[in-house]
Amino acid sequence: MRSFLRFLLLLPLLAWAGGDRVLRVACFDFPGSFNPVYATSETAQAVANKVYQALFNFDPQGKPCPELVGSYSRNEAGTSITLTLKPGARFADGSALDSQDVVATIALLRDPRFEYPYAADLDFLAKAEAVGPLGLRLELKGKFAPWKSYLTFKVMNADELRGVGAKEFRNRAPTGSGPYRLASVNEPWGFELARNPRWPGDLRFDRIRYAVLADPRQAPLKLLNDETDAVEIHGDDAAAYARLKEWRRRFRLFPYRKFGYTYLVFNMRKPAIGRDLRRRAFNRLQATRFLDDFLAGRGERVHSPFLLFAAEKRPRPFSVAPAQRRQRLRIMTNSESVVRRQLVLFLCEELKADGFELEPVFVEYRMFLQRLKQGDFDLAVSAFLLDIDWNMKDVLSSSGYFNYAGYSSAAMDAALEAGLREMDEGKRRAIYGRAHDLWRDELPLIPLFNLNYYMGVTREITPPRKRFALIGSCGDFFYNLQDW
Repeated sequence: MRSFLRFLLLLPLLAWAGGDRVLRVACFDFPGSFNPVYATSETAQAVANKVYQALFNFDPQGKPCPELVGSYSRNEAGTSITLTLKPGARFADGSALDSQDVVATIALLRDPRFEYPYAADLDFLAKAEAVGPLGLRLELKGKFAPWKSYLTFKVMNADELRGVGAKEFRNRAPTGSGPYRLASVNEPWGFELARNPRWPGDLRFDRIRYAVLADPRQAPLKLLNDETDAVEIHGDDAAAYARLKEWRRRFRLFPYRKFGYTYLVFNMRKPAIGRDLRRRAFNRLQATRFLDDFLAGRGERVHSPFLLFAAEKRPRPFSVAPAQRRQRLRIMTNSESVVRRQLVLFLCEELKADGFELEPVFVEYRMFLQRLKQGDFDLAVSAFLLDIDWNMKDVLSSSGYFNYAGYSSAAMDAALEAGLREMDEGKRRAIYGRAHDLWRDELPLIPLFNLNYYMGVTREITPPRKRFALIGSCGDFFYNLQDW
């Protein structure tokens, strides 16, 4: 602990050492992996966005746009895509990035030995082949509406992937072609990125120094004490910002949204957790003011798992029979999230009136995910950060990677597949409207709310006008940091 405190005290002195322009960012978790294939946490994704590039990334409005791609086209049938890479991209070791690197990356991601968490995102591909140094041809299994959004994986160097074993690869941080490279790691206190010497464009900062905060409530103090330049601000602290002159003088507060939500999931594998029970919970949570009172302005309620419907789908209560007896069930969440812990404790009291006798279970985040995946729970409170698209196949399909409920519906599977194949946006919306009705009938999970988020940035830094205000599953507030 003492060494960490000395590290923090030295940060202001180190920030401009040797003339380097350093951005100091505080975060709330240490990345579980610096390998982009396994970058599932928000901090790990934020690092991957700076160290690696993708064929497409997302603009500040959440729309997919070319990153490594210079031009693209698809055939009339919508089943073949031709891409041409921009010339001049290089990995941090100086080697040129070409179409073979993309093909090798896709092959690794689709290889089950490497256990890529989002491998299902590439199921739409039948074949990927290089056509010259910069050309790519992607053959699709059929029409696939959101194809650009699923070509946002990070491209790695084919030479580093050749012949590598799955276990060995998992412990690697492959070379990237993004504006920065991983320079040093001081687990679990922090890590540092340094400028990629092969990056062709200008960069405002030569280094990005991340420090992990043990408690989110430390965030404003770090800004006030000039120990960091940017950090996410807790909702309660954001509410106090307008009243505190010193805070307003020292840093700016930027609101933004995450395209996702906190939800309650039921383990449908357990016979005791029947549809009537799930409907009673829905009535209490969605058709009363409970969530409004719990949020107290900290976020917005969510009424559909298909978030693009926003507030369009208003909840209607179900007719349910009164509970015949008390249901003794465990409700689990990860211990690191203050909001989710509070919500679980509130739910334990709120649902008593509907026959629930809930026992709260708080576990460390990795264990939480493991137990969700294994079905070792009754009810659980978790959160999704989603792709900015209609597609919820990972969550609601029978084989979905994040289908923790064990939900299986042939009708839902068919609707989700149809939504992916429909290229007309109006018709897609109608398909997902039917999928919403199927979800409402079964209720494997209940979406609850989308919190408000804020980033505090020191007044020494002027963010660009077109900064990110909406963050999807592959984004972060500092996505295009080279534009700051």
